[in-house]
Amino acid sequence: MNSIRKPKQEAPKVERPKGVAAGAGARISKGMVSILNGSFLTRENVLGNMRFILFCAALMLCYIAYGYWTERTVRELDRTSRELKEVRSEYLTIRSHLEQAEQQSSVADGIRGMGLRESRVPPRRIEVSEEQLEANAR
Repeated sequence: MNSIRKPKQEAPKVERPKGVAAGAGARISKGMVSILNGSFLTRENVLGNMRFILFCAALMLCYIAYGYWTERTVRELDRTSRELKEVRSEYLTIRSHLEQAEQQSSVADGIRGMGLRESRVPPRRIEVSEEQLEANAR
């Protein structure tokens, strides 16, 4: 035997009356059994606080519903942002095609097929006086 270690002494055994639990483990298990089988609901303390218990249950249901609502909202927001990116890219593509089609050279090439040609004479401004307009209106 090691000379540094001393032999353990046994603790004296304590006599317990019948019905008393051996330790905290037994008390916890009895408590769990009463919760699982629902016998704790028949006690006066629980019945007196039933409104508060129902209020807590309602709060838990609201919290769960709020969680589901939040998840759905986040999914919709994600879907909407993806659709927005897609529509924006489509808009940019169409706008670039339109800008290219509006260029003077593209328009000139397009009207050649119809037998039209581009005018080389710059446009002139026509001025009409109010008297001439009144005379033509009569």
